[in-house]
Amino acid sequence: MIVTGHQINFLPGRSVMERVAAADAVIWMDTMQYECYGFVNRNRFTDGAWMTVPVDSRDLFAPINRVRISDPTFRVRRKITKTLRYALGEAAEPYAGELLKPHGLLVGLNYQLLRLLLADLRIETAQHFQSHLAAGTGEQPDRERLAMMVEEIGGTVWLSGPSGNRYLNETPFHERGIEVRYFDWPEGTPNPSAIEGLRARPDGDPVG
Repeated sequence: MIVTGHQINFLPGRSVMERVAAADAVIWMDTMQYECYGFVNRNRFTDGAWMTVPVDSRDLFAPINRVRISDPTFRVRRKITKTLRYALGEAAEPYAGELLKPHGLLVGLNYQLLRLLLADLRIETAQHFQSHLAAGTGEQPDRERLAMMVEEIGGTVWLSGPSGNRYLNETPFHERGIEVRYFDWPEGTPNPSAIEGLRARPDGDPVG
């Protein structure tokens, strides 16, 4: 059973969604520390147009699942819906509807958008949350915790992101009989938000 994982980002990039599609299960890392200027609350299109959800400045060092949205008038989220409608046409409507709901926590908005995106991309990978796993919330060293989560859900293969070969300690995986593989995403390949793949073709199907 192939398992992968990633932070629960805002409309993740193509590389993330293709890696999720290549796995049997994904662990959404929702208790990791929020990364300022990362992709937890933003993403972009190929043309460089950013979509950024403002977050409360008091939560910049909080776990992802405790970060609050700071957009009380919905001004920024309405701007994002306008961008999506311009880029995707009717395919944007479910996402626009979710963006305009009164989500208080970023993780709630991100997951509902992910749920829509997975369905539209026909990705049926089983989903788990770090915060729902014993190993994900335990006191084990970080170097052990990821392998323990994979073992906890029955994984036999860990599919790391392409940069994992620069930092991943494979020993805890091998000690548990878990094979480590690295997802191939050639350096320099454009990696816009995967929602860009919903641009309609003449036959009405999403662009792959």
